[in-house]
Amino acid sequence: MKKVIVHVVQHLKPGGIESFVLEFQRAAQPFFDVHIISLEKQNIKYYWNNIDGFKDFIHMLDKKPGWQANIFTQLKLFFNKINPMYVHTHHIGPLIYGGIAARLANINNIIHTEHDAWHLAKLKPRILQRFFVTLIRPIYVADAEFVATQINHLMPSLNPVVITNGIDTTKFKPSTVSKQKLLKNAGLPTNLKFIGCAARLESIKAHDVLIKALHNLPDNIGLLLAGTGSLENKLKQLVINLSLEKRVFFLGHIDDMTTFYPLIDVFCLSSSNEGLPLSPMEAQACGVPAVLTDVGGCKEAICSETGMVVQPNNPTLLSHALLCSLNQKTNHSPRAFIEKQRSINSMIKRYVSLTRSDLRRKLC
Repeated sequence: MKKVIVHVVQHLKPGGIESFVLEFQRAAQPFFDVHIISLEKQNIKYYWNNIDGFKDFIHMLDKKPGWQANIFTQLKLFFNKINPMYVHTHHIGPLIYGGIAARLANINNIIHTEHDAWHLAKLKPRILQRFFVTLIRPIYVADAEFVATQINHLMPSLNPVVITNGIDTTKFKPSTVSKQKLLKNAGLPTNLKFIGCAARLESIKAHDVLIKALHNLPDNIGLLLAGTGSLENKLKQLVINLSLEKRVFFLGHIDDMTTFYPLIDVFCLSSSNEGLPLSPMEAQACGVPAVLTDVGGCKEAICSETGMVVQPNNPTLLSHALLCSLNQKTNHSPRAFIEKQRSINSMIKRYVSLTRSDLRRKLC
């Protein structure tokens, strides 16, 4: 009989944390029963594909804005029923609800992963987090050295364990079909080299910087944007203003990202803030080099032999880096970096190892 792991998240709308738990579930399923509990209710099939085989392991609560005492009860009853080897929480709401419910259910092992530390820069969230971490006593994890450094600066007593995010290299891998054929099947121009970006169309991702960088590049280079967000119309207007309509393509939400990365020649995030982003690691697992802005944990997400990091909010530097990446001649694939240092199987093993009683005593 498989041992049980539970992840508790705020919601399952597309994002880094949500991708993390769903990929963890898929990769670990041969060895563990991995349940995901979303505090908020939504139509998950609207956002994610290929979940039918996991629907019995994905649970939606119906938390409304504000505090709800019945959420603690629902979680406690569920934990008592399935008796997980550990409960894994992500972000402050799930830490409070999932962590307290796990303690009430006498769950010995609770892990909390911090995927970024921006929210801890403000005093009130920092006090709240410190209080509940002290109360719940989870094994505290940062998903990047950068995040751990921020936490140690803001809350030095926590001293998080660092476990970097991992990618399923059996899912994300180079395509065996030619790029020309894939572009033609997707209804995209076959005469362009493509930069690709997969990110929410929000200000923090700085797509405007990437579009302005494209404007500095030769006419045979295009841009594919995967994702939706509140800035979509504004970004489309920027494309029109720069006369890039024939070179920039908004693809919207893509269910299966394994169909996106093989279309592109270089992946780019021009973000002004990041934790440890998953999308560039997915792209590199598919053999696509990456150019990222030097924010958050981006340096930890990139192959140093094939990728580049540049100063944020600088279209000129970004365009130069992208052109260098597109023109680089190398036999080295960034996939080797992902396989060696960012494998999801290694990540899962490290999380499971945290529940060993001797290690847990040392951490606590």
